[in-house]
Amino acid sequence: MITTIETIADDAEAAGRLVGYGFRPKVRPVRDSAYAALVKRYAEDPDFETLVTRLAAGMGLRVIAVTTRAGMVHTALPGSAFETRMDQYARQVRMRESREAERILYGITHLAVAALAFPRPEDLADDGYQGKVRVSSIDRLVRSVCRVLAERVAKSEESQDPPADALELERAWRAYERRPEVAPTKAGRSGASATRTLIGRALAHLIDRGMFHQSRVDSEDGEKIFLATHRYQVHVRELASTRAYGELAELGVLPPITGTRTLRTTSAETLYD
Repeated sequence: MITTIETIADDAEAAGRLVGYGFRPKVRPVRDSAYAALVKRYAEDPDFETLVTRLAAGMGLRVIAVTTRAGMVHTALPGSAFETRMDQYARQVRMRESREAERILYGITHLAVAALAFPRPEDLADDGYQGKVRVSSIDRLVRSVCRVLAERVAKSEESQDPPADALELERAWRAYERRPEVAPTKAGRSGASATRTLIGRALAHLIDRGMFHQSRVDSEDGEKIFLATHRYQVHVRELASTRAYGELAELGVLPPITGTRTLRTTSAETLYD
């Protein structure tokens, strides 16, 4: 009996450690043998998998995936103590949280990052595919979305302010379109109101959570290139089922992809290699 209790306790502790790794996004199983062993056990032991899933659920978390590349990936359930509230995110990206437009702008920016990193369903499904984004390509995509939505409003002869039941993206385009791409300060940095500043903060937030890392600086234009991690790919697979992501994909503004998977705009301007 004592052995049974000890075994249960050991299993519960191991399950708790694996769930805990999900809060350390920059730690990867390939570089942590204890983590790798827990991931392997999760994959091979159905009882342990169930225990981990139930333990996570009791904590207010839902397990999305547990893989050698991504590690433990979980997301907070609605109302969970781990759910990131908008006021928390606002502080992290230095958002003026009292402004509803600011909140919507960050939302549409994150959607654009996901859509550019994995523009095709097959890219999202391919574990070997690695998405790449640049600040400039994200800004161009969002502004393309703004133009399409503006044309929609003009064609339907809607009022200056979109109605409350308009598409989620359609309610956001005016706020983004009004902002400058860059707004240099006296110190030579881009001002807080610039869209590229907003995008940079959103990417920094994702990097801090192990979703992206900066790969290199392009030798031709000096712009930073950001690489998506497998952890981010797993999260985008969840995002792809949401209404807003579907709306963005259906707008027809994502740049076409060449046979070598090089994204280009319709004017053949390279977004990234």
